[in-house]
Order: sequence, then C-alpha cells, then structure tokens
Amino acid sequence: MKRNKYIWLLWVGVIIIAGILIASMVNSYLIEKHKNEIDIKHTVIKKDLQWVKENAYFEVDMNVKEKEYELYIVGEGERKYQQVEDSELGKKDDTIVTGDFSFFLWTEEYGHEAAKQELELPNPMTFNLSQKNIGTFLVNQQNIAAVFQGEEANEVMAYFYTIHNGELVTLTDYGMRIFSKDIKNIQQNYIQTLRKKDKEIMEFDTWMLEQNNGKLLKVDATSVDNKEIIKNWLDEEEFYYPYKNLSVTSSLMNLAEQGMLIGAQYPIGTNIKEIKKINSNYMEEEYNQKYNQLNFPEVTYYYDKSTELVTSISIPGVRLKESVQSIQDTIGKPEDYVTKEDGYVATYSAGNYKLIIQLDLSQRIKTIRLVK
Repeated sequence: MKRNKYIWLLWVGVIIIAGILIASMVNSYLIEKHKNEIDIKHTVIKKDLQWVKENAYFEVDMNVKEKEYELYIVGEGERKYQQVEDSELGKKDDTIVTGDFSFFLWTEEYGHEAAKQELELPNPMTFNLSQKNIGTFLVNQQNIAAVFQGEEANEVMAYFYTIHNGELVTLTDYGMRIFSKDIKNIQQNYIQTLRKKDKEIMEFDTWMLEQNNGKLLKVDATSVDNKEIIKNWLDEEEFYYPYKNLSVTSSLMNLAEQGMLIGAQYPIGTNIKEIKKINSNYMEEEYNQKYNQLNFPEVTYYYDKSTELVTSISIPGVRLKESVQSIQDTIGKPEDYVTKEDGYVATYSAGNYKLIIQLDLSQRIKTIRLVK
C-alpha cells in the first residue's frame, strides 16, 4: 500500500515536470515565432531607384532641416484609363489611375535604391492626373506632404505625412475632410485648412507640427459666415485667416506707451516703405483723403500719405478671443466707454498714445487699435 503511494507520487512528479517542459517548449516556440514575425515586418524592401522613378505617379521633394529626401508614390496592380465623358472623377479625356499604391523613400545614403515604407496609403485610391493630387508645406524646417482624394466642395479627404527619424509617418490618425485642396502655409510655422461646419458656416482650422510625436496639433478653430472673407481665402494665395496667438497681459499697456501694439512687428512712426520691403504679403487701400492702410492678415498699418509714416496700428480681436472683462482684469477700467449701435468702444490712455478697443454686442473684442 505504501509502495503504491510512492509510485503514485512519482507519476504525479513526472507529469508536472513533463508539463513544465512542454510549456517551456511552447513558450520558446511562440517567442521565436513572434521574433521572426517582427524581423519579417521590419525587413526593408528596396527597389532600384531608376525603376521606382519610372513607375512612380508622383514624386515629392521632402526636407527635414538640411537633409533632403525624395518621396515616390508607386502603383501596385493599378488600372489606368481615360475618361470617355465628364463624371464626378473629372472631365472627358482626363487620365484616371485607380488601385493600390505604396510609398518609396530615397535619400543620398540609400545610393541607387529606394526603400519601400511600411506605412501604406488608405488603399484603394483614385487619382485624376489632370488635377491637383499632392501638396507640400514647410513647417518648422521640415516638409509636410498632403495627399488628396476627392473633388472640391467639402468632398476632399487629405492625408498628411512627414519624415520622422528617417521614416515616413502619418500626421493624423484618419483622413481630414476639408472644403478645398487649398491649404495655407503661415510663416513656415503653421498650416491652415478650411472645412464646412454646416450649411452657412465655414471653419478655419490652424495646425502646428508637434515635433516629439510627429502629429498635427490644432491650435485654433474659428467659425466664419462672412462670404467675402471665405472668397478671399479661396482666391488669394497669400491670404490666411487670423488665428488666436496672443493673450491679454500687462505688456499690452507697456508696449502701447512705447508706440507699439501687441502682435505688430513695427511701431508707430515707422516708414511704410520699410514694412513693404520686408514683407510683400499685403493689400493696400485708401483709408481716407489723408491716410492709406496696409493690410496684412494679422495686422493693419495706417500711414500718412504725405510723410509715409505709420500713425496708427490695429489687430483683429480673433487673435485674442477675449472679452472686455479680461482687459479690465489686466489693465483696469477704461477712461472712456461708449455705446454704439453695433457694440461698444473702450478707450485707454497710454502716455502719448491711446488704446482703442472695439467690442461687439456680446462685449467680445473685435479690434484693438493704437493711435498717437
């Protein structure tokens, strides 16, 4: 009886050891299998550069600071044909290519080969080779590429890409629906897109490139129903809509006392020729018989026609998106506060200058103007 008990315990021990050995073998197999899958996944597929150039539908120059890259979009089993009549894809005789596409990247160190990128386009895709399909923008010393799908009138999907740590990465988790393929590059630091919010209202979205994670970050969104502003944005290449990039601080008054307005590069007294020489992105018009105004998207300079010296500066309130209360909390109550039909006007003295703040009926800032 005692002997049977020892035999039973021996068998239990053998079974446990066998189970441990089998589990160890299975675990080792799974680890090796996963390692092989990773190795396969990260195997860089390279193609002869000349072959890539000959088979690419699009070639995009991409720079990251001083390093130069070339990005190619190559079809894989795509179909190419000409339109026999007008359709939603384009006009008669336009060349259409549809199917799956891949990215290939080349830089000087790759020699005569281009590396296929693991990142895939949202296949299948369709391109009209007679239309605008790609856009590039310089943001923070590196290029962003936008690949477009669809027509105008809020049916455009934009897919954004850049190069991060030597590889192509996507800047948004999904495609971005926009109203137009026109995208504004603002001072090489931001991009601005336009989208339809509802039947009557459009929205200007302003984006920056977040360097650490290689993603687009929305810094401002402003809804607009002014058809003239929207038309200017669509028609004028250099025109962009002002966005929030200022805050109300005590420097508002300190600068005003020196003849400078927050958000403006030049003070009162500057010769208008100097401003025109440095920045050509302006529109000029007559203010009245004595003064002209030089309009930039973010600031307006008023100058005397005879002396050509700046006498007044204004910025749009959308750059602050603040109420009169935030102004009063920071620099105190105005010396003068006048009610108008379309809003209010608050006036502050700043040494030899006056700070005039125009408000709408909800007491939000419409404009801030500095005059001597």
